[in-house]
Amino acid sequence: MPTSPPKDHTWTDTFTVRVFETSANGTLAIRSLCDFLQEAAGNHARVLGVSVEDLLQRRLTWVLSRLRMQIHRLPVNGEPVTVRTWPSGIDRLFALRDFAVCDAQGRTIVSAVSAWLILDTRSRRPVRIQGIFDPPDTSGVPRAFEADLEKPPECMPPEVENTISVRWSDLDVNQHVNNSRYAEWVVEGVTDRDIGFLTGLDIDFLAETQHPGTIVVRTRIADPHRRAHAIVRAVDGMEVARARTGWRAG
Repeated sequence: MPTSPPKDHTWTDTFTVRVFETSANGTLAIRSLCDFLQEAAGNHARVLGVSVEDLLQRRLTWVLSRLRMQIHRLPVNGEPVTVRTWPSGIDRLFALRDFAVCDAQGRTIVSAVSAWLILDTRSRRPVRIQGIFDPPDTSGVPRAFEADLEKPPECMPPEVENTISVRWSDLDVNQHVNNSRYAEWVVEGVTDRDIGFLTGLDIDFLAETQHPGTIVVRTRIADPHRRAHAIVRAVDGMEVARARTGWRAG
């Protein structure tokens, strides 16, 4: 259940990993991890009066633009975890939000930083955050970790390509593919399953994808411990997301 936010503008949610939220190896699926982060961020935004529901009344909405994760380990089925999240600053048009996922002993097992845009639902263009609400004072607020928010390197030439049909269930309230689906598709593009355990995910969301449609996930082996990824629309070749993943031998 959600807890009340402390005075330092942080928010904490508690989740217990359920079996249908795990992957084939019994640990929390990357899609479900992204859902946990999004749920906590949405709950905090609701308390702060800037939720998606609040913004939609003004024909605006939040969209996730960039996500960086450091993964020490993923929790297993039945394991309780807490997700702590807090606003961490403004960078141009981006509202920054950080996350720490902790186990029952209070150890941080996943750290994440994210950048969000406010989008005009009619023009589909970003708008300045300062014109919508007064951002909280984040001076002196610690970051989950220091991350480069620039785009990951281009995935060329790809060595693996997977084609995926966009389903209606992949869409969110903004009527485009939810960010957690992109993360799922990126990891699905890693076909050498003996690579080990996921240790990091950097992903930039570059354009919207709607239903119906077909996307192609391209993957390139950057080195033994990293993969580069691109998600492109099959119909016009537009790159809708770019990512890189890190891996550790099992």
